[in-house]
Amino acid sequence: MKKLILIFLLITTCVTAEENKWQYEDRYLTTKCFVNEWPSSDNFKEYYDRYSPAVMEAYNSITSEMSGKQKANFFFQGIGNYYIKYIPLNEKFEASWGKDMLSLTRSLDECATDKNFNLDKTKDYYELATNKFLEEQDLKMRCLLMGSIIVSKAKCLDVKTIKYTQVFPAMSPVSQVTVFGIYDFEGKKIILPLKFYVSLPKEVVRTNGIRDDFFEWLSSQNEYSNTNELIWNEDFEVYLNNAVPKIDLLIGFTGDKKGSLLDNFSSVISGPPNILKYSDNERYLLASACRARECSSKGLIWIDTKEKKSIGLIKHAFWKTLTDYKKNQFLLFSKDYEEIPLEFVNSVKNWMKSEEITSPSIVRVINSDTEIKFLNKDIFN
Repeated sequence: MKKLILIFLLITTCVTAEENKWQYEDRYLTTKCFVNEWPSSDNFKEYYDRYSPAVMEAYNSITSEMSGKQKANFFFQGIGNYYIKYIPLNEKFEASWGKDMLSLTRSLDECATDKNFNLDKTKDYYELATNKFLEEQDLKMRCLLMGSIIVSKAKCLDVKTIKYTQVFPAMSPVSQVTVFGIYDFEGKKIILPLKFYVSLPKEVVRTNGIRDDFFEWLSSQNEYSNTNELIWNEDFEVYLNNAVPKIDLLIGFTGDKKGSLLDNFSSVISGPPNILKYSDNERYLLASACRARECSSKGLIWIDTKEKKSIGLIKHAFWKTLTDYKKNQFLLFSKDYEEIPLEFVNSVKNWMKSEEITSPSIVRVINSDTEIKFLNKDIFN
């Protein structure tokens, strides 16, 4: 489960002061105040199995096409929005294996102390983390951003980001970063996790503008779930600028004049988006969308994150002039492939089926030398 639920949130500075503890009024929060994932992940699996079905049903229009990993991300990254309606406050339940009682709610009276204490880093410990995104907001906005429903039933008193570190004998420590909130609920102060697994920043090395770990990042990223979110990422934009062949075309998206292939592709990949489709253990990614106000024109990019190669596709109706019209034309392009891999063909077939696209009338492909060749149009039958 740990690999499934790495959650996004931009943080600009890591933990600083060693004695960086959370103090609320005259109390100091201890490690007992925070829900954290066990090394086995068994407790998080229990939370997911118990509470996620109602969430997935409620958000079915968004989650129906998500992979298991994406559903887990959706649940844990937005958990603060599901309290009251889908996750009862103060609920305790017995784990499926018996004996252990689990709860997402902690009582401030039971876990905090009125005495200051020194962090003992030989045992599990926590520190406050600097979360610039949240700290730029006032408390009311932080509370709304992290849990929009709960604030109508419980008074939000404080919201902070903490880095919780688990210490194991003869092993490297494991840290988790989570946003928590303190609430007044029915006269008692409680602590709730609002966003699990916030990502601390890491130094990114770039070569020719592209981050050196781009494909590794793309395979494991959990920040973006649909195409629109991904293509506006600066690193993805830089990749597209390098990956799309430099050639000008007239295919109906730039009026009666030629436009760059990148501009044409951008017009069909930046409209109404589809869910990002990962396959083969996150090796392959297919990101697709359609043109704003003209969804019959579509685009996709397929990326092999292991081989570090990609192919783009535009579904269009015009070629060279606005009088040369033939619907359902496919234009493929790639700087990486001379022969189209079967994995790409199968991914496109699945995409065509979900989008109810019939066989293409013409299939052209642009290679790294910007040569335009024809492919057998039955390749996607």
